[in-house]
Amino acid sequence: LDGKVTNQSIPIVLPCSSADKSRLDGASAITLRFNNEPKAILRNPEFYEHRTEERCARQFGTTNPNHPYIKMILESGDWLVGGEVEVLGRILWKDGLDEFRLTPAELKRKFESMKADAVFAFQLRNPIHNGH
Repeated sequence: LDGKVTNQSIPIVLPCSSADKSRLDGASAITLRFNNEPKAILRNPEFYEHRTEERCARQFGTTNPNHPYIKMILESGDWLVGGEVEVLGRILWKDGLDEFRLTPAELKRKFESMKADAVFAFQLRNPIHNGH
């Protein structure tokens, strides 16, 4: 490339039902909550058709609904919503791993201190990423 940093991020999307899409479509922002506590704001939300069977076939090579991740995807909703995420505060799970959950700015400082010339990140928490 041109020697500059290249961001090859994967968009973060959340599944939602048709009822939720109807209710939220046209909103300028959506509050994301965990245990009813606001954690982030999704700004300028966009909705995309959730092609669940195609996603499962491409990601797992099967659409067998007995597979636990495929079952979860098939039941997750007909739409995906994404947008600009504004995080309201650090989420702590208090599971002994919080020290490893770094913000993008913290990661950048860590990579600079390591004099890393290339970084590869891999995320496996959600089914959308488990097929990698």
